[in-house]
Amino acid sequence: MKALVLMFCMISFTPAADAQYPPLQGAPSTAPRPREIEHRLPADEPEQVQAPAQRRTIDSAQVKREAEELAELAESIPVKTQLAGKGVVPKDLNQQLKRIEKLSKQLRRELFQ
Repeated sequence: MKALVLMFCMISFTPAADAQYPPLQGAPSTAPRPREIEHRLPADEPEQVQAPAQRRTIDSAQVKREAEELAELAESIPVKTQLAGKGVVPKDLNQQLKRIEKLSKQLRRELFQ
């Protein structure tokens, strides 16, 4: 009789205990986080293989023209900077320096990308 009462109590109070203490291994109550929000280690990600970069064709005539213009501009700069040291700054010095900068960036982009 005692065993029967004990079994009845266990069966009747088990659902109440489940509601009070949800299972630890159950399904999450919220939606899963998006992949970009998850914190992952680099080792967790599969290795991505990149296709080999294709070489661009270089317009050698244009590169030559730009290099020659760059050399001409660079030759005139030391004389103009000496004048600037004496207190006379040529008007076109700033424009020539900007042009040198632009040409060098263009040459670098054409040759190394």
